[in-house]
Amino acid sequence: MMAHQTETRWEKSDGKLHKEELIPPVKARQGRTGYRILTVLIVALVLAFVVWIPVEIWGNREANEVAPQQPGQQLQSQQPAPAPAPALQNGTAVPTETPNTTPAAPNVAPATPAQ
Repeated sequence: MMAHQTETRWEKSDGKLHKEELIPPVKARQGRTGYRILTVLIVALVLAFVVWIPVEIWGNREANEVAPQQPGQQLQSQQPAPAPAPALQNGTAVPTETPNTTPAAPNVAPATPAQ
């Protein structure tokens, strides 16, 4: 076992002599095995999961109750189908017939196109 060495030096800040015990660097860095710290960390991790799992389940259930349908599906069901694009012949647009989507007035015969 190594004998402890002491060193005496003059400290300018307070104007006194100070004795210091010199400890080898390897011994100065060593600590006891931290079982207490390890148990605190493990308990904190377990408690975090105990809280996190029910919150995840509750959040998913709330999200399903608020929005059971996907937003994209809801928008598609509300909007009418877009009109088809005009066909091109020789680089010019040719008008195409679009179906009549307006409801007919009651007691009025539908207009027939003249041929």
